[in-house]
Amino acid sequence: MKAPLFVLMAASALAACADDSPEKNQVALPVGTQIADNGVVQAPPSGSAPTIPAATGRGTAFGLTTEQLEDADLYGAGNVKIAEIERVTTDAQGNVNGVVVEIDAEPEDREVLLPLTGLEPVAIAGVWHLRGNELTRERLLALPEVKRTGR
Repeated sequence: MKAPLFVLMAASALAACADDSPEKNQVALPVGTQIADNGVVQAPPSGSAPTIPAATGRGTAFGLTTEQLEDADLYGAGNVKIAEIERVTTDAQGNVNGVVVEIDAEPEDREVLLPLTGLEPVAIAGVWHLRGNELTRERLLALPEVKRTGR
């Protein structure tokens, strides 16, 4: 309920600015406030921020463990959820080098392999996920399908 009040307060403050001077038309917003392309203001979540991931070693990426990665979702352009991470792939030394993601599709869901390049960790509602700012559902569907053995 705090976010709508915050949005109203920010909108009121902006509307009250009648001066054409850019310095007088600025409103200080709390750190973490996001403004979407369509102008919607989203207040930062109240409470403490999620702990920054710090896992290291084999089976980790972005400071996240294999378990955390396999529980994560994949977000794309516009912070839209576009897939679920099913499993990680590793090199011969056990270093995570990609993720297999599942995309909801008709008539059957598809799994594709994504390298870690271009992905970044992002906390949403206190849970860590991965995001590719250039990714879309359509781009994922264009990738070759990965078949799990024994399926």
